[in-house]
Amino acid sequence: MQTYMIRGLALLVAGAQAVVLIAAHGSAPTPAAAEPTPAGAAVVREVLAAVGTPYRWGATGADAGGGYDCSGLIWRSYAVQGIWLPRVSYEQARAGVAIPRKPIALEPGDLLTFSRVPGGPVQHVGLYIGGGNFVHSSGWDRAVVVSSLAPGDPKGRWWWRRWVGVRRVT
Repeated sequence: MQTYMIRGLALLVAGAQAVVLIAAHGSAPTPAAAEPTPAGAAVVREVLAAVGTPYRWGATGADAGGGYDCSGLIWRSYAVQGIWLPRVSYEQARAGVAIPRKPIALEPGDLLTFSRVPGGPVQHVGLYIGGGNFVHSSGWDRAVVVSSLAPGDPKGRWWWRRWVGVRRVT
C-alpha cells in the first residue's frame, strides 16, 4: 500500500483498484483549493489505477502486453472518459486551455508538460493529482509512478526545472 498527501488528506492506494481518502493524523487545515471537475476526478482515478504498470515506449495500455509511454497513459486516461486528446506529448501540450505555470493554479486532472532539458521543447507529459504530485509513465523508473513537483525535493527538483507548462482539458 502506498500513501500520498493531497490537500491534508492521505490517499491510500492498494493495488491497481483501491483508492481511499482519509483525514491525515495531525494535518493542519489547508487553504481552499479548486475541486476538480467530475471529468478531471475521473481522469485522476484512471491514471492512479495505472500506477505500477510497466513503461513501454509507444504503448497505450490496450496494446498487446500492456504498458504505457507517457503520452499513451495520458491519452488513454482521457479517452476512457470520452475526451479526445492527440496521441503524442508535443501535441498534447497544445490541447485544452493554457494555465499559469504556478503550483497554486493547478487542479487535479491538469496536464503537465516537461522537457528533457531545462528550457527545451515538450517531450514528456504527466497528470497532476493534487498535493504537488503528478502521475506519469517514466522510462527512468520503468513504470507508471507518482512523482513530486517540488523545488525542495531532490527528485521533484529535477522535474521542477524541466516543467514547461500546464493545460486544462476538462
